[in-house]
Amino acid sequence: MAENTKVVKAGIGYVIGNYLLKGLNFLMVPVFSRLMSTADYGIYNTFTAYEAILYILMGYAIHSSYKNALYKFGTVENGVERGKDYHTYVSSTIVLLLVSAVVWFAAFFLLSGNLTEWLGLDYPSLLLLLIYSFSGAILACYNAHVGLKYQYKNFLTVAAFNAVSSIGLSILLMFTAFPEHRYMARMIGTTVPIAMIAVFVIFKFLRKSKPGNYKPFLSWGLKYSLPVVFHGISQVVLAQFDRIMITRMIDAASTGIYSFAYNIYGIINVTALSLDNVWNPWMYEQMAAKRYDNIKKKSSLYILLMMLFSVGVMLISPELVKLLGDREYWSASYSVIPIVAGGFFAFLYTIPASVEFYYEKTKFVAMGTFAAAVINIALNYIFMKQFGYIAAAYTTLFTYILYFVFHYLIARKIHGSCLFSTKIIVGGSALVLAVAGLSLLLMDLVVVRWILAVGAAVLLVVTEERKIGFSKKILKKFRRK
Repeated sequence: MAENTKVVKAGIGYVIGNYLLKGLNFLMVPVFSRLMSTADYGIYNTFTAYEAILYILMGYAIHSSYKNALYKFGTVENGVERGKDYHTYVSSTIVLLLVSAVVWFAAFFLLSGNLTEWLGLDYPSLLLLLIYSFSGAILACYNAHVGLKYQYKNFLTVAAFNAVSSIGLSILLMFTAFPEHRYMARMIGTTVPIAMIAVFVIFKFLRKSKPGNYKPFLSWGLKYSLPVVFHGISQVVLAQFDRIMITRMIDAASTGIYSFAYNIYGIINVTALSLDNVWNPWMYEQMAAKRYDNIKKKSSLYILLMMLFSVGVMLISPELVKLLGDREYWSASYSVIPIVAGGFFAFLYTIPASVEFYYEKTKFVAMGTFAAAVINIALNYIFMKQFGYIAAAYTTLFTYILYFVFHYLIARKIHGSCLFSTKIIVGGSALVLAVAGLSLLLMDLVVVRWILAVGAAVLLVVTEERKIGFSKKILKKFRRK
């Protein structure tokens, strides 16, 4: 019972805390969309798209090994010899990342001329990109570490500092140092806070445990994580590469409009990521204890709740676009619905993926994601030529469906049977796709869409309260105080 309370409490903390942080960023969308031209907005989003790839390469996706490392190596508190424990492993991986940073910065200074031409970013932007990417790799390690013990307060403290500082510094620089190049102000404002966090995390990990035992630790860690690099890059291709292609094939302004639609997708994404911080460690615990029936029961509820939430967001997304953006961004309404639907399938992938990671079958993880990414690039190239940037929204939806299907089949093969309810998965997926089509057909019938959205919200709250009771637990906590 105490363990369940800890998990529920962490789940509440991650969701509420991330919503407060996301809400802050969400409230700033109208500000930045008005302070920045569509071209500036597009350049900055191209910068973040490159970062999403580069942080994985610079960090070798080593953070993905932490969950398995905790179970494999154990801790000093559990009787493991100091120097061969999990915390020593973590500090050793930080040394690996520092060496990686030196190599990448050396390569940058040697190849900067060619890189500016290839990537379409100037020299200062590329330098910021490297700093931002390395810092992101360090932060990913920190988040993976605190998530293992459900330490959501530590996670949220760092995330809050990053979000508030990034917003404040970006706006300050836009009105002072870079009024004519506001994309640069946003890049610097985003990079400086996370770099400060990275320095803090490096010293924190190295103080906790002296690095060592490099050969066995890093040979195992890299064997586990290197396939995840290809998996991670393929994930970025699915989530970000369409923006790079739009910039190259159409223009930066179209990228800005398309990227704006992803602010609505962020509602689904932040919810899924928040819950995954709790789901993943819990899933590992259940797999280790062979509680397969419990996994099937809880995953069905998890999928059902996220399905209702995604449906509700889709139905009101056109109004969210108009609320958050200036008129020049309103055309994003037609791409946001398929993007949000794709977000549901991106969430759905995390369910079988946890099985693949648990069994350390990261090669299969990479293969499934890589296949989906290649299909995404090919479809974007074909259909964006004919239909413009909006085609990317539909190709992304289609490939996210394939993405989930690939990993569902792989997880089933690895475990030897299906751990999840196929009926719930198929039924929920069909409903999401049906509502996506309905939302497009009812684009001009605002009242009808909102009535349906309220219905989905009511059903979501009733189901959650009957099965989990987050609100009841929160009220009990306040009453005790």
